[in-house]
Amino acid sequence: MFRTTRQIILILVLLPIQIIGQELEWYEFELENIRIDFPTEEVFQLDTIVKGTRLNQLYTTIGNATLIVQKLPAENKLGIENLSALPYDYKSLIEYYNEVVEGAKGSSNALKVENKEIKLGELIGYNSKYYRDTDVAFNESNTFLIDNSLIVISCYNLETSQEELKEKFFNSLNVENFKSLNQYKGKPKGYRQGYLFGKLFFYGLIGVGLFFVVRALRKKK
Repeated sequence: MFRTTRQIILILVLLPIQIIGQELEWYEFELENIRIDFPTEEVFQLDTIVKGTRLNQLYTTIGNATLIVQKLPAENKLGIENLSALPYDYKSLIEYYNEVVEGAKGSSNALKVENKEIKLGELIGYNSKYYRDTDVAFNESNTFLIDNSLIVISCYNLETSQEELKEKFFNSLNVENFKSLNQYKGKPKGYRQGYLFGKLFFYGLIGVGLFFVVRALRKKK
């Protein structure tokens, strides 16, 4: 039901699928042990390696908005010295989320980010809104560290009229298939690697952009 591309992308161009005046039907998709609903059957997969780390994601566009769910390993597998510690308590978990956000902020050239703590059952997560030069966020994301995985669900270029769509997308996230919901698997020493992984999430969005560029060019032939 979805298609797979494996590419590391250099430019970001989002070409929307225009859906106007149409009632949306929702469909459940699986990304490994994650389940989530999308308001279309036309959902794509990008499963790639970025700087030695696997980044797996599902995405689609509705109007001008891009909906995306991303997953990557939360513990260091890059062989980089002093980048191996996972959160070990509430304080270090919030620090980890802040570093993920800072990495994404730098990669997306955001000028400001607003964060707030959220819950998914007993899980602690982070909601982040990214701004450039306007009062309207160009991206809103929910981030969860679960077991050894980082999960980010995002809405890019969301219009005001699509607020209900965003809420339904965010609320559909289901992580019941995880064998462990532990968020404190680290040890109280070492440096965090959240900043690095935050940057990787934005590379995934770049991959989405190039996919739609290629798709549009093929349709013109």
